Amino acid sequence: MNSAKSRRRFIQAAGAATVAGLAGCSGQGGDGGDGGSGGDGDSGGDGGESTTMGSGGGSSVTIKFWHAMGGSLAQRIDDIVAGFEEQSDGITVETTSRNSYRDNLNATTQAVSSGDPPALSQIFEIGTQLALDSQAFVPVEDIIPSGQIDYDNFLDPVLDFYRIDGKLNSMPFNSSNSIMMYNRDAFEEAGLDPDSPPTTYQGITDAANTLTSETDIEKGITFPNHSWFVEGWMAEQNALLVNNDNGRSGRATESNLDSDAARNIFEWWVDLYNQDQYLNPGIEAWGEAQQAFLTQQTGMIIYSTSSIAPMKQGAADNGFELDTAYLPVPEGNRTGLPIGGASLWVPDGLSSDQEQAAGELLLYLTQPEQQASWHRGTGYFPVRQEAITQLEEDGFYEENPSFRTAIDQLNETESTPATSGALMGPFPEVRTIIEEGYVSMIQSNDPDIPSALSNVKSDVDSAIQSYNDRVS
Repeated sequence: MNSAKSRRRFIQAAGAATVAGLAGCSGQGGDGGDGGSGGDGDSGGDGGESTTMGSGGGSSVTIKFWHAMGGSLAQRIDDIVAGFEEQSDGITVETTSRNSYRDNLNATTQAVSSGDPPALSQIFEIGTQLALDSQAFVPVEDIIPSGQIDYDNFLDPVLDFYRIDGKLNSMPFNSSNSIMMYNRDAFEEAGLDPDSPPTTYQGITDAANTLTSETDIEKGITFPNHSWFVEGWMAEQNALLVNNDNGRSGRATESNLDSDAARNIFEWWVDLYNQDQYLNPGIEAWGEAQQAFLTQQTGMIIYSTSSIAPMKQGAADNGFELDTAYLPVPEGNRTGLPIGGASLWVPDGLSSDQEQAAGELLLYLTQPEQQASWHRGTGYFPVRQEAITQLEEDGFYEENPSFRTAIDQLNETESTPATSGALMGPFPEVRTIIEEGYVSMIQSNDPDIPSALSNVKSDVDSAIQSYNDRVS
């Protein structure tokens, strides 16, 4: 491990510069919405694993937990933490909400630089390479040995993203992927089968045109202009976003944004817009897309599984029934999706008592009871199979089949470098380049998609090279 001084120097040069001042994002980093309405309260319970990693001698310790959740999700975290404190032996947890992933990443890197980091920090999935490069965090497998937790019980698609070179570096907590939601009532009114929603790009285009011709729906579909969906659509085609096995067999040095897979995505997306069937809410505009769908301006939306619960409630409040379907893909085989969301990282340099307390909190957060309750109230995946089994036995998915769609889509994901998700240091910047690239395409009267993607690739490759030069 490098010295604290060298870690601070790296973060000042690479970390804050990489994420500060970037355009866009409401802070979800691949997750939509606030979530949390209509769910059960989180109140602790024993998941069959002890949350005690060894006595601290009864002495008290205070740790800081920084996260990016706002609104009702922040309240859910506070409730979980309160339950943890009640059953822990002298551990106090001070939670701080930064309200966005990018703000929390900036705050954490600055705190590490100053030598006063939190004990746990929630970092979005695209901050993984930056966190690794900082050498400022301790792998969670070193904090929680295998004897304290059954890692085999965790869902493979969730662990695949955060396990690098065989080591689990951070603890999955709020994991999601992209999904389609649609208005069943509008489908029925248009003469479309609500039990057989479209699954392909062409199917979406056809359904969109039917909805707008047969109902008061203004445009067929909406979704945020967000690179996260592009990343998912690349993975579904088993196509790598960047080279070197998506940055997993070696540092990524260039992107594949001029590939046939990328052209499939953007040619459809631009055509959908040109047919006046895509309501473009703006770059990373989660709230605007949600509002357009819930007010029935559109009959379909591509969104995050993390928001199934509040979206269902919002649809009911607006007088229609929401249902879910797999993310639509180009014609051909479906490979699967990488996850979005975030994981919990433990900074280096904590006292032994703080590190132990952080480990106990991590164990508590991933107990099946906590994960099942988190899933019921939001739509974020339970990160453990035991939690899903518990939900199945309780009849939750029979009563809430729209949640089952998300689990089935996750379980059917094949484990490949494409579906494991990409790793690269300047990922936040890369997302902005891709999103702005789409804007330039739809602003052109006659866009040359291959040429536009070549420009996007060039800008992304330059960002990757610039980052790599800083950390080499």
